[in-house]
Amino acid sequence: MMNEKKLNLRAVVSSRSEASNYLKSPGDAALVTRGLPRLLLLVCPCGCGEQLPINLDDRAGPAWRLYRGRNDSLTLYPSVWRESGCESHFIIWRDQILLFGRYEEDFDDSSLGEEGVPASEAVLAQIPAGETVSFFDLAEALGAVPWDVLRICRKLARSGHVREGKGKQRGHFTRNS
Repeated sequence: MMNEKKLNLRAVVSSRSEASNYLKSPGDAALVTRGLPRLLLLVCPCGCGEQLPINLDDRAGPAWRLYRGRNDSLTLYPSVWRESGCESHFIIWRDQILLFGRYEEDFDDSSLGEEGVPASEAVLAQIPAGETVSFFDLAEALGAVPWDVLRICRKLARSGHVREGKGKQRGHFTRNS
């Protein structure tokens, strides 16, 4: 089961210690910037109360990608999957927090709108016949948010235009001939 919650960006600050002052409730966040976005500090959306530092600076190690929407909404890629504590798994997509159970099967049923999403035809045109391509690579080629492209790819799979891989190839798509 997936729960949708709102991301509440409370402040844009220059230090992590300053960011903590703004965080009170699940989904509250503060963006730490020093020239570039460095960190998103977030109160875990599950309600456990922990503050999660999400690295946005690839110079400091593995990092999430931050996307800004037309209306300044925030999207992160990839998902956040805590391996300790509450073990929450969620994505942040256009200021919505999609909190999953153990897996993301309910992802396609998200009620998020489609503002700024590439057309299905544009996504389909990027999927080669006889080869598999990841939704992330498709999103990069289209200059789009990966979550939007994944949802479109899965709609294309349901309509029989493409196939999604299984197991480790999940999230990879190939055009049906």
